[in-house]
Amino acid sequence: MITSLNENLIFYDRQDAGIKLANKIADLQLKDVVVVALPRGGVPVAKPIADKLKAQIDIMVAKKIGAPGNPEFAIGAVTSHGDYIISSYFEEEVNDNLDYIQEKAQELISECKLREKQYKENLNISISFNHPFSSKTILLVDDGTATGMTALAAIKSIKRQKPKKLIMAIPVISKEAYEEISSQIDQLIALKIPDSFIAVGAHYTNFTPVTDEEIKNLLCGDL
Repeated sequence: MITSLNENLIFYDRQDAGIKLANKIADLQLKDVVVVALPRGGVPVAKPIADKLKAQIDIMVAKKIGAPGNPEFAIGAVTSHGDYIISSYFEEEVNDNLDYIQEKAQELISECKLREKQYKENLNISISFNHPFSSKTILLVDDGTATGMTALAAIKSIKRQKPKKLIMAIPVISKEAYEEISSQIDQLIALKIPDSFIAVGAHYTNFTPVTDEEIKNLLCGDL
């Protein structure tokens, strides 16, 4: 694990965070790497990393599952590869609302698959959902996380495809998410693990939303 617990570290924007991560990761001398970004925010972080490593960049769309009656409160997450996870903190809610969870998960999985296909249209990136990461070193990238739910769902999908190695690189992460995620992958590279985590955007000067057009341009190499 490589971490920098610099409480004063502030990233100018996602690209700046990606450059800082890329400089850390380059020292690992990884081979046969696929950089997998979690859109939207993970793509501008992942692009400088993929460029530095001269690696293929890919994406995996993930969405959070909202609680019954309170969709803004996340209790789990799904991915475009058909997997979903529910936080262990909400086992009682799951047992009481199993039909809702299963229906909502399938609805969101379909949305994620469609969104991923839209991102990849006309790009030299496979839209197949069948083992594109097998036997590769996968570097999963996001712009930051408090709960880690979307990352954990992506990790489940990637591990099912039997990569040679699974690493996550992230600019900023809560202590709780760090502990949970690091226990499930080979390595977690984080630049900042704050003692008190408020929001991902608090660690950036410029944290404007990433548009779909920006993502397509980044994946095409236009930015």
